Amino acid sequence: MKKSLPDLLLDRWGKNDPETMQEAIDAIKSESENMKDLVEQLLFLARGDNETLQLYLEVFDCGELVEEILQETQMIDSYHRFRKKEGTSGLINADRQLMKQAIRILADNSIKYTPQDGEIVVSVNADNAEQGFVRISVQDNGIGIDPDNIPYIFDRFYRSDESRAKKTGGSGLGLAIMKWIIDRHAGTIEVISRKDIGTRTTIIMPETIQAKSQER
Repeated sequence: MKKSLPDLLLDRWGKNDPETMQEAIDAIKSESENMKDLVEQLLFLARGDNETLQLYLEVFDCGELVEEILQETQMIDSYHRFRKKEGTSGLINADRQLMKQAIRILADNSIKYTPQDGEIVVSVNADNAEQGFVRISVQDNGIGIDPDNIPYIFDRFYRSDESRAKKTGGSGLGLAIMKWIIDRHAGTIEVISRKDIGTRTTIIMPETIQAKSQER
């Protein structure tokens, strides 16, 4: 059986070195958190597959939700610049917590693949009443995605590039969860990416009847 990093540390340097012990403990904590995240993601998808995950719909402004996500993200990540385009808003009828989870997944992905001091920009735009859609975009200036890999990035457990996987870790389930959420809301996803330039991912959601009636 292949040994874990904590076991290798302890076998190599012994159990009496305080620094090695602390390093092993930190590694165990990290592995435990990763396992917890994986289990939660698998349970989410299993509930989705079994159609036991209920949506609680409400009308809300995506612009306000994005502002909330950015404020929370800035508190835990000081290595990137986050910006929301001014004057952006759009009302949708959706499960607010699930939509927050979907947008956060995109933001986390941008953080993973954007170097320190890179910028992540989020925008919300409501198309005109005839089109009736709200577009929520997350754009970064990170390492980008190879065009050949884009059709597969929403597949479960898909890892597009070994070098990306080694640098960022992760289970390959985040984008699959995000797509499930958007599909359940009758939305679509667009991805535009260029290697070494960046990626823009856009969630396109139906605009609510309430939003249209307010415009009239």
